[in-house]
Amino acid sequence: MNRHERGLEFKVGAFVFVGLAVLAALIIQFGRLGEGFKAYYLVTVRFPDASGLLKNSNVLLAGAKIGRVAGGPRLVQEGQGVAVPLRIYDFVKIPVGSKFTVGSSGLLGDRFVSVTMPPGQAASYIPKNAFVDGARETGMDDLTREGGQLVNDLRGTVQNINTVVTRLNQETLSPDNMQNLKASFQHLNEATGSLAESSKKLDGVIEKGDTAMGSAEKAADDLQGAIADARKMLRAATEGKGLLPAILTNQDLANDLRALISNLRAHGVLFYRDSAAKIDMNSREKTKPNRQTGER
Repeated sequence: MNRHERGLEFKVGAFVFVGLAVLAALIIQFGRLGEGFKAYYLVTVRFPDASGLLKNSNVLLAGAKIGRVAGGPRLVQEGQGVAVPLRIYDFVKIPVGSKFTVGSSGLLGDRFVSVTMPPGQAASYIPKNAFVDGARETGMDDLTREGGQLVNDLRGTVQNINTVVTRLNQETLSPDNMQNLKASFQHLNEATGSLAESSKKLDGVIEKGDTAMGSAEKAADDLQGAIADARKMLRAATEGKGLLPAILTNQDLANDLRALISNLRAHGVLFYRDSAAKIDMNSREKTKPNRQTGER
């Protein structure tokens, strides 16, 4: 074998060795073989529902892998739910009070366990072989289950609506009731027309009433003016000078004027004589005995 062939065999062997090394590294990295060399401690989580969570599913803390699911969910002897064992890296310390939830990557993705640490500084950490309670986030299967229940509820509601509509058509909207309803609307229309006509007549009455009120106000103003004028005339007659004020204020002058008029009516101007005075004297003499008798 010459020198050239030996060099070619050496290159081929080196290429094969490098390829096998890269393949082994990939297998260790992605085939979980490297996890066999790491130290773990066990934590058991009680979930009310761990559907879809399988063995070797990832355990994530803030998106970083800190372990895996050691086995499938198994029933809890006491209480409800299932227990899921978790293998946590020995160098990872989980604070007490952390929240363990079953999550999923996307709507139809694989399930995993998510760990959420409580806020603030951790006072203590979860010990090895501890039992903690977990929760479950709503996933696509949960939404599907709830959607099925919602569809059933919707079906029941639609059936109830159909029953109500059927009764409404058969009872409330029967031909007799519809005829009565039409008659009621017709009567209502007639009443509305009559009300409109009455409103027009009432407008005319109101206008006439306004005119009458204006006339009454004017008459009242005129009456007040006449009363004021009469008061002025009466005040002038009683307080002024002349024959009329003298007659109104002097009783003797009024009696004399009354006697003069009576004599003129009885005898005239040519045969005038004072007979009214004699009549007055006779009436006075007749009344004296009566007064004296009354006094006795």
